[in-house]
Amino acid sequence: MNYHSLFSRCLLAALCLVASTASLQANAQKIKEGSFGKGKTSGPLLTRNQLRECMSQQQKISLQGDETLALQSQFDRDKAEIQRQGLLLKEELAALDRTNAELVDRYNAKAAARDKTIDDFEARAPAYNLRVQQLQTDRAAYASACENRRFDENDEIAIKSGK
Repeated sequence: MNYHSLFSRCLLAALCLVASTASLQANAQKIKEGSFGKGKTSGPLLTRNQLRECMSQQQKISLQGDETLALQSQFDRDKAEIQRQGLLLKEELAALDRTNAELVDRYNAKAAARDKTIDDFEARAPAYNLRVQQLQTDRAAYASACENRRFDENDEIAIKSGK
């Protein structure tokens, strides 16, 4: 075996080693992609800071949604109670002895209490509507910035672990 042949074999072995090492490194650093939303993903990967912001927005929106849903349930219960009181007052008025001042005064007190309940209910409505509008605005902002955007799952794991 001559020097030239030995050199060629060593060079070939070295190139194979470099190629296999590069292949291993590429596989080790291969990006596992995730995405927000269910649609077709597009655009460049989110940076870690962008992903952190999207995760924060997603959590905030989820919390706001739960709170808004709870408020909606309370509004529905309050509205049902106002309607129930209205029916009771209507029935009571139909049977009311208008010649008895004490009974008329009691009825008027109940009607005034219901009117106050209605006023309180209506006073809370604008704040609730504003909250719903803010939730819709936040959802739209999240959708435009984060939804259907790709990210590296390794970044997500790092963020969740506090990095």
